[in-house]
Amino acid sequence: MNIFIMRHGQAAPEASSDALRPLTEQGRDEACLMAQWLAHQVAVFDRVLVSPYLRTRQTWQQVSRHIAGEQVECSEELTPNADADLAASLLLAYGELNRQDNLLVVSHMPLVGFLVESLCPATMAPIFVTSGIAKITLNAAQGAVFDWLEGPHNIRPHYEQHFQLCRSLG
Repeated sequence: MNIFIMRHGQAAPEASSDALRPLTEQGRDEACLMAQWLAHQVAVFDRVLVSPYLRTRQTWQQVSRHIAGEQVECSEELTPNADADLAASLLLAYGELNRQDNLLVVSHMPLVGFLVESLCPATMAPIFVTSGIAKITLNAAQGAVFDWLEGPHNIRPHYEQHFQLCRSLG
C-alpha cells in the first residue's frame, strides 16, 4: 500500500475560526502544481482521507482535478492537533484491508510530520512546506518505509517546462 501524506496549500492567515481559513490563490496553485506532478506517479487514489477544515477540503478539490479519488472521507482524526498515533492506527487498519491501494491523506502541520514519525519510527518528524507530500510504502515484510518528501519549491524548477503552470506560480 502506498500512503501519500499531504499538507494543505497556503492558507489565509485569519478567518472567523481556524477551521474556516481558506486557501490563498498561491495555496490553490501550489496544490495544483503538486497534483500535476503526482499525477505522473499515481493514476487514482483508492481512498482519500481529508481533515474537515476548509483549507484541506479546498486542497483536495485542487488535487482531484488531476487525480481521481474513489472513496473520499472527512476525518476528525486529521485535524491539526489530533493524536498522530491514533491517525497512524487508522491508516494501518486501511492498509491491512487494502494492501495494494493508494491512500491520500490531506491534513495539517504538525500532524503530518508526527504521522510520518508514528508510521516510520526510525524517521524524525519532517517539516512539511505548504502542499508538501510525503510517500510511505507499507508492506508485510518491511513494515512502513519512508520513501520521500517533496514540495512545490522543489518541483517547480525541475518540472515547470513539462507542466501547465498554475496562475500565481507562473
